[in-house]
Amino acid sequence: MALNGDLATMSLEDIFQWLAVGKKTGVLELKGSMHTKRVAFHEGRITSIWSSDPREYLGQYLLAYNRISEDQLREALATQEDEQQLLGRILINRQLVTETEIRRIVQLKVEESIYDTFLWSVGSFEFQDGAESHQKSMLLSLDVTGIVLEGARRLDDWKRIRRIIKGGDAVLAPISEAIAERLPLTPEDADVLTRLDGFKPVDQLVLDMRMPEYKINKLLFDLHEKGLVRLLNPGGNLGENPSLQLQRARALVEKQKLQEAQEELRRILQDQPRHLDANKMMAVVQDLLEEKKLDQELVPELILSLDELMTTNLGPNEAFLASRVNGLWTIRDILSIAPFEPNECLGIFSKLLKRGILKATKPAQGGDQLGVQR
Repeated sequence: MALNGDLATMSLEDIFQWLAVGKKTGVLELKGSMHTKRVAFHEGRITSIWSSDPREYLGQYLLAYNRISEDQLREALATQEDEQQLLGRILINRQLVTETEIRRIVQLKVEESIYDTFLWSVGSFEFQDGAESHQKSMLLSLDVTGIVLEGARRLDDWKRIRRIIKGGDAVLAPISEAIAERLPLTPEDADVLTRLDGFKPVDQLVLDMRMPEYKINKLLFDLHEKGLVRLLNPGGNLGENPSLQLQRARALVEKQKLQEAQEELRRILQDQPRHLDANKMMAVVQDLLEEKKLDQELVPELILSLDELMTTNLGPNEAFLASRVNGLWTIRDILSIAPFEPNECLGIFSKLLKRGILKATKPAQGGDQLGVQR
């Protein structure tokens, strides 16, 4: 038996409660404008989740909580590709984390991924009764009621937050005098405040700290309420929330109907030329249409100095990738630790190479470079 529909006509709260009360076993697939998630249930309790959003991979959470370094994650992912083991098991075997820590972070990852779906403005759902997730992961047994209550609370918070911080392009700055009167600060507040410079947008903070979008926005909103930060730019200039058109475009991309997806995206951008998600998807579609084959084994290097890079007009994702270029890691290495889609990463690298911000060389063999590509 399958239950399916639109999240606009049947809320997530109702869906989850129906699955819990009926003690259902199966897989709930949720499709948003940009990502897909599959929540596995056993007798009405949540056991695991799979997400297509790279920001919700286990490695990103371990980085966010400073349990491993980017280099350790890159090496563990390379081992995972060779040995087909769970990432958590590899890290435990290397004694980088304990099994207790992994279980705690996996549960946090599952909960945060579900809470995020409560903030979706559009989406669809389908429940396959009796289906198995076929996902290799640490299984949990989470009560639905608490998750539904927290998801509903966050949705209410999100509406209040968006009245002040209107989008990811918002910019805030610390108020030194007010901060001095509130010392000592909580570690989270102190960490966020040290990263605010009056120029960095919220989207950049989300990437830098690898925290869920809701959590960063809530921290900033609370700091604003306490009078510890001032709003320099409320944001909201990147377009409205993802529309049904964007969801249709994404479905077309999944079916490799790229020309049709491009037309759908053009219609969105005609009305909202700065729509963030539509522009991101358009870049991916154009990259696929042009069939660019960027060699992922190339080693990117910065052509600009760090001072020049700081004054270069880069978007949050471009700045993130550029900041990981160290002259040692290949493009493939950087893709493995980036919290966004590989196709988007490759498109960004292509643009940075064309703009003369990066150059790319073959990995050294015997100490010699085998050529340069631009």
